[in-house]
Amino acid sequence: MPETMDTLRMAGQEDASLGSPRIVQTKPVVAGEFGTWRLVYTVGPTGLAKGGSVRIVTDSDTDWGWPQLDDPAGEEYMTAACPADAEVALLIPDHITVIVINTGRDLSQGDEVSITYGDRSGGGPGSRSQTFIESRRYFWFEVDTNGSGSYASLPDLPELSIEGGQAAKLVVVAPSTAVAGEEFRVCVKAEDRWGNPATAYRGTVGVSASGIRLSAAELRFDEDAGGAAWIEGCSVTEPGEYRIAARDDNADLDAESNSIIALEDRPQYRLYWGDPHGGQVVDPYKIGDFFAYARDVAAIHFAGFQRNDHVMTTGAYKVQQQEERRHYEPGRFIPLPGYEWSATSDMGGHHNIYFRRFDQQIRRCGHRGEVDPSDIDTDLPHVTDMHAEFRHTDVVVTPHVGGTAADLRFHEPSIEPALEITSSHGQFEWFLRESLERKYRMGFVGGSDCYTGRPGDDHPGHQLRRYQKAGLTGLYATELSLEAVLAAMKARRVYATSGVRIIAAVSADGNMMGSEYSTDTHPTISVKAIGTGPIERVELFRGLELIHAEEMSPARAPGRVRVTWEGASRRTSYSGVVWNGGLSLSGGRITAASKIRFDSPRSEITESDDARLRWHSWTCGYRSGLVVDVDGGPDTELAATISSDTISGARYGGHGENAPQRMSLAPADRVHIRSTLGALAEGPRQIDLGVLDRKFTLELAPEPGPERVEFDFTDECPQPGINPYWVRVTQSDMEMAWTSPVFVDYVAPL
Repeated sequence: MPETMDTLRMAGQEDASLGSPRIVQTKPVVAGEFGTWRLVYTVGPTGLAKGGSVRIVTDSDTDWGWPQLDDPAGEEYMTAACPADAEVALLIPDHITVIVINTGRDLSQGDEVSITYGDRSGGGPGSRSQTFIESRRYFWFEVDTNGSGSYASLPDLPELSIEGGQAAKLVVVAPSTAVAGEEFRVCVKAEDRWGNPATAYRGTVGVSASGIRLSAAELRFDEDAGGAAWIEGCSVTEPGEYRIAARDDNADLDAESNSIIALEDRPQYRLYWGDPHGGQVVDPYKIGDFFAYARDVAAIHFAGFQRNDHVMTTGAYKVQQQEERRHYEPGRFIPLPGYEWSATSDMGGHHNIYFRRFDQQIRRCGHRGEVDPSDIDTDLPHVTDMHAEFRHTDVVVTPHVGGTAADLRFHEPSIEPALEITSSHGQFEWFLRESLERKYRMGFVGGSDCYTGRPGDDHPGHQLRRYQKAGLTGLYATELSLEAVLAAMKARRVYATSGVRIIAAVSADGNMMGSEYSTDTHPTISVKAIGTGPIERVELFRGLELIHAEEMSPARAPGRVRVTWEGASRRTSYSGVVWNGGLSLSGGRITAASKIRFDSPRSEITESDDARLRWHSWTCGYRSGLVVDVDGGPDTELAATISSDTISGARYGGHGENAPQRMSLAPADRVHIRSTLGALAEGPRQIDLGVLDRKFTLELAPEPGPERVEFDFTDECPQPGINPYWVRVTQSDMEMAWTSPVFVDYVAPL
């Protein structure tokens, strides 16, 4: 029996006598596209009595369109068919399950029952496939022959292959640090509109860079490339800062890489990029694909497969350990052995566990996921049990928000050097601030916590529980090995970004981020940031206090208006906000509008003409918005409105069962701002909504700032005791970075 059966809580063994399943359309599916798919169940010798049912479940979470049953002309219309003298009913309990119930005569061997995803017979457009690629998208069939509630699974399960769509953009990924004369490799990707590698892309991309020796001047993407190709054997000729450009003239696509900082000599620490928190993929036989994607497509240096422990079977964990060893390539790619210790809120919440050695025992929070109970005596039920077990070992633990927020009342400094503040669940600065409020000496990391198998560059898709693209962790390590990566995490030489490769560094009197030292003089803080686009603001904090800010784009464009909204709904998991807003003009006209961080495809401009814009946006924590070009004068009037709904409730709304899967929304703030272009030239109009950084802002858009910022700041007012100095970088496109602090123990001179 495949390992996935236990994790899906599917009972019974495979039984061919119960029948056979098939899918009629088997050709590869383009991610996010509309189509029609028909699944057929052929009744076996056992038959299907009245009251019996067939349950069809996918093997992992998905954002495939949710079927509806009452509008033949609408999207996602699903139908069921059976022999003319028989009757069946459809039940759709959640977004991954369809149940066909026999409500008529007993069905006999050879009878067929089919369900059609995206039935177009009534004029509907079909069903939208999931937005992420997957080599094997299974449909698990189970049969309850007599309505007893006992299901057994069928063999030879049907599956689909989900491929990337047409190329919408190019991406170039280069190492952030290099040494003159040493070779490195560069990844060039064609991405579809959902962030997948554009599988069918067959373009020719020219690459160029001043001061870099490239082993190839162009890349031809063929079937084997799968949307991502590498240039090997590149090198810089001398120290400096470099970028690599790529262009496909025929498709009119171009891109520029992240910055490469080339040094003359090998540095003590190089900057590596990773996703320490991916891995909510159910099928363990897809874990190899997970690590291969991280290495070959996302082009990151390290990744952790962090499956929730209470649903990770012993056999699945063994498969994970095999794949971690198989993909371990020091100097190129590092899988981080471990798992997600996934206690409920009252027992401490979710924490990521990382081992410095392979093949370590899993110590679960519990067995509530119906995994094999034979090792239940090894459970660590409460966070204090977990802390006690790993205290003063070489294990690294990072609390996070994700599915169930970690309870920061509990903290073990010897093993918890950092906490995760951004993931596909959202951006959680409140979590960062709470650690500082509690005087913890912790750094900050970012990850994906993704279910799509795309560590390092995951996107939220249409799934209701993900609101932004994945975060990344920048890590300064002596080398690319498992021991060095975890040593860097332990030393807090890490920082979080919103998913882009902003180079960020902060030091105090020469002591880099993560360090602790004592001084009786006023510390000088050195800050460097190199963005992936224009930098708008760099802020230096001492603990919770903003002590210095570099405004990199103080000039404002008189004919460009920016309207933004930001913040979260509550201090826990699933804390998104839904924003419905509008901007209208009098005495002028709108000539163009561009989006800022519309990460979720649920976010869209719903109405647009020369006098009015309306939008619908799903966010969690981060700032989203629009830049609007206006043809008008100082007296042009603008009216901006926003109404929000917050995600509320203990988990979801649900309908009575355990672990319900419905999001619950509560009406929240309503705001109206009226101003003129002339008045906005005097400063922004901002309404602080008072909860978890929720704000609504109308302002003139800033002119583009520089992409590089470097400055020193001497703190003339350090506080006696520990002073955590950390930096927040914000680009004009609202991509961000948060450095771990330098912890300065200030001892005032006598």
